[in-house]
Amino acid sequence: MSPLRIETVRVPFAEAAGFGEAHIWARLAAGDLPDGYPALTLGGAGRSSGSEFLDRAAAAESVARQNPEMPSPPADARYVVTGQQPGLLTGPLYTVLKAITAVGLSERLSAESGSPVLPLFWVASEDHDVLEVNRVTVRGRRFVHEYDGDLSRGKVHQVADIDIAAVREPLLEFLRETLPETEFTPRALDTVASADYSSYASAFAGIMREVFAGTELRLVDPIALRPLTAPVLAECAARWDEVTAAFERGSAEVRSAGIEPPLAAPGLFEIVGTGRARVAVEFSGGGAKLSAGEVTLAEAADEIRRRPLEFSSGAALRPVVQDAVLPVVATVGGPAECAYLWQIGDVYAAVGVTRSLVAPRISATIVEQKIIRAARKAGLAPESVLEAHAMLSSHELEVDASPGIARVEEAAAELLARVDAAAADIVPAGESPRWLRKGRSGVEQSVSRIAMQLREERRKAAGLGRDRLEKIVSALTPGGQPQERSANVMEFLDLYGPELVSALLATLDPLAAAHQLAMVSASPGPGEGE
Repeated sequence: MSPLRIETVRVPFAEAAGFGEAHIWARLAAGDLPDGYPALTLGGAGRSSGSEFLDRAAAAESVARQNPEMPSPPADARYVVTGQQPGLLTGPLYTVLKAITAVGLSERLSAESGSPVLPLFWVASEDHDVLEVNRVTVRGRRFVHEYDGDLSRGKVHQVADIDIAAVREPLLEFLRETLPETEFTPRALDTVASADYSSYASAFAGIMREVFAGTELRLVDPIALRPLTAPVLAECAARWDEVTAAFERGSAEVRSAGIEPPLAAPGLFEIVGTGRARVAVEFSGGGAKLSAGEVTLAEAADEIRRRPLEFSSGAALRPVVQDAVLPVVATVGGPAECAYLWQIGDVYAAVGVTRSLVAPRISATIVEQKIIRAARKAGLAPESVLEAHAMLSSHELEVDASPGIARVEEAAAELLARVDAAAADIVPAGESPRWLRKGRSGVEQSVSRIAMQLREERRKAAGLGRDRLEKIVSALTPGGQPQERSANVMEFLDLYGPELVSALLATLDPLAAAHQLAMVSASPGPGEGE
């Protein structure tokens, strides 16, 4: 096996396809957000989150229990936390980039602070948005596991409670049909086959553990943490009016900076009935509506303490709960998360929690060697491959604007108009015979094909073949979206093997305030040549 080589190139977010200067990360990089934004810097490596609910020994014990294959966390360990809904095959590529960020950042922070900082991945097993986790796209093909349960509000289960045993074989068959056969294909398929498909969460965790084997990444399930997090949720319920007021203040702050707040409201959920549906708790008039009926806020808090395994947080409270029961140095998030982690800033204070700082996840595009070669042939330097999208658009406009081709199309339109006029003098109105329709259509299609071919020849003559540019664009922005949002890690593990993750860890900078191009190639082995 040839060793991997990865070279990275940084592209400013303002110039990267799919981002632009208005993107929150471009604004962060330009220092265009208020001083109150809780951004992580290496100088902040000595501090961490906490609250009166933090029990370091209990937290370390829970992390150790959930990761028996890993050494137990040191007593003074702190954490870099990231997380994601447990999608099939780990979901979009950005899930893996989040984990790589957490691993790389924890190493940097450990070195900076002189004390252990470990990476944790929060598997969002409590989530009930099935339509966000039941599909995956690999090499442009989509696989969907149809959910046959009730999708109406208050009827959907946590993804941890949805058995997906039936998905294993169809998913493997999909991969066999989709992935090109390489020396690494059996390993990739075995990683998928060996996962536990008792639920979305267990399958996700099994694949993530395999992909990140050999790193310090540990996975935590919030359901297993509920005995620790329930007191925090109870405090949120008891102070619900303060929580909602704080949330509104944070929303106004984010909006005043020109960013639409990602979250509409804080939420708290109850797991209800034998079917274990996840139902939003309704708060109004200084009280709450639980499955047992209307209660006061104090009574709601007591219920959460009494039944800790039956309550969970929504997106707005999850980071608060996390920071209350774990000593977290930094929370790694994507663009929307970076905005809402800022949006909920005042909520921490409302329930007495010291927050962690925010670190944007690594944003990256994996660029294969064949794409680098195609870019060079199209006149693009490797570091400029993301410009292919704009080049394709402008090139199409330039070709379509050719006066010669336009004259051909105008002449064809004029000819057809004359045919129509002559036919109208001979054929009775409304009685266009089949031979006339067929002949007219044939002329129209022939001229259209000639014009299309003339455009293609013009592209080739200009040395900017459309196919070449489309190949680059399709690889780097599949479906018109950044690769990290529309590709899956399995297609790259199939090409490069398990070494890919360690190679990306060694080269991608978790603190880079820019999009990173990961130029991947395999060094030629003995006698292979270039």
